[in-house]
Amino acid sequence: MKYYFLILFPFLSTLSFSQSNTEVFLFDLEKNNSEIKVSNGINISNNDGYDNQPSFFGDDSVLYASTRNGQTDIAQYHINYKSKTFINFTKGGEYTPLKIPNKNAVSAVRLDPDNKQRLYSYNLSNGESTELIKDLVVAYYTWYDDSSIVSAVIENEQLNLYVSNTTDGTNRKYATSVGRSFHKIPNSNLVSFIYKETDKTWQIRSLNPNNGITRLIANTMEGVEDICWLDGKTLLSGKNGILYKLTLKKDNNWKKIADLSSYGITNITRLAVNDDGTKLLIAADLQSDKEEIETNKTLTENIEASPILSESEAAAVVQKHIGPFNNRQLNDFANAFDANVVVNKFPKDYMYSGRNTLKENYREFFRNNKKSNVKVLNRMVLNNYVVDEELVTLNNLTIRQATIYNVDKDGIKSMTFIRNRKSTSNPETIVNDQLEAYNKRDIDEFTKTYAKDVKLYEFPENITSNGIEELEKRYQVIFQKVPDLNAEIMNRIVLGNKVIDKEKAIINGKTYYAIAIYEVDDGLISKVTFIQ
Repeated sequence: MKYYFLILFPFLSTLSFSQSNTEVFLFDLEKNNSEIKVSNGINISNNDGYDNQPSFFGDDSVLYASTRNGQTDIAQYHINYKSKTFINFTKGGEYTPLKIPNKNAVSAVRLDPDNKQRLYSYNLSNGESTELIKDLVVAYYTWYDDSSIVSAVIENEQLNLYVSNTTDGTNRKYATSVGRSFHKIPNSNLVSFIYKETDKTWQIRSLNPNNGITRLIANTMEGVEDICWLDGKTLLSGKNGILYKLTLKKDNNWKKIADLSSYGITNITRLAVNDDGTKLLIAADLQSDKEEIETNKTLTENIEASPILSESEAAAVVQKHIGPFNNRQLNDFANAFDANVVVNKFPKDYMYSGRNTLKENYREFFRNNKKSNVKVLNRMVLNNYVVDEELVTLNNLTIRQATIYNVDKDGIKSMTFIRNRKSTSNPETIVNDQLEAYNKRDIDEFTKTYAKDVKLYEFPENITSNGIEELEKRYQVIFQKVPDLNAEIMNRIVLGNKVIDKEKAIINGKTYYAIAIYEVDDGLISKVTFIQ
């Protein structure tokens, strides 16, 4: 699967909105030549639950998706009066609200109780809603003009780019494997989108909706797909609690302009700038209330201090959440997790933290999905880590995924999802070649299995070797000095381009165990992450 979505599963075909403890912030924005100043931030949503996908509605109000009474609806924040109202009352949940150009109306993606997901318009005069695009499952979008929409449409378990005309009902497909961030580029007839086809560095590309021509603009920061335009040359984006900018044809890379962690912000996602570039909207995950969860480094330190459980004990801790999930017993499910649980995408892409936030996410998930089940296909355990290969059934969709759990006797401390990315070749072949060369202590054949820019990590993201030359020097010494060197595979999970092995190694008469996550690109091992 090439795209992540919420909670336990990396892909949900009908619910494509990540639910977490997000809030919406409004900042003053000032640009003076190349300097950008962000100040006077206020939390305008200030609401337990999900508040996300903000946009400006004229000069004096803001739209965003907000949870009330267990349902997500369209909220409107009035800047001058510092007040909030809701502008719709449907039975479904609304997401990504945007003003429709030149009309007194708002559009939003609606997920109805029967799991039908479509894009609707909402008349602000009488509250009536009308389906805008028939037969396409729109996940994310923007308006090009008052009748043209550029959107990400869910097809065959990925997001593809379409241009739709609401007047004549036509839909044209121009790109595959795109992200969720779409923006009209100021002072142009172009729209920007995130292109993910390469499975390496994500790209910001432009689209001319009139003829379908796309061109490269810049690369995103690693793992980041949310951007916005300050003007026709300057992009804004965020990572963790830091705001960055990139000025085209001037900056060689993204440059830090503000640290927003003092607002409690741990992860910036959606961004929007008003027409005159004086206001900035940010949706962001917040640090859990009264909890000292700052980074995964802190988590790792806590993990190292935890007593090592037996394999059966660690497996039993993970197993405690599976039955309640399948039986939709929310309290028992949430209580299987530590109060300070951290949820990530592999290797260290923070999603949210805290049992209360997790519980809120799953409450919304169970409400919107009538059938859900997870079955463990394979399990490997090492110290306090459990890696499960899982078969997930959601309504009529079945997918395969892997999840890394870190546990202690009190529950699941962290949960890291590994995406199932499609591979053009069998990744097992090169990993097996690598193992054979390792056991022969043949450094030439061993290094041939790795990419030139290969990186080795200690989970989650502590780099221990960078590049083929460094790897070769390290293993050359090992091969020369360890005559009894031998490794064998105890268990294996293959997921897309990843091979996850539990390995047993003999080194100087001693036995060691580790879990290795190999990532294969273009037929070579490009990255290895060790859990040990």
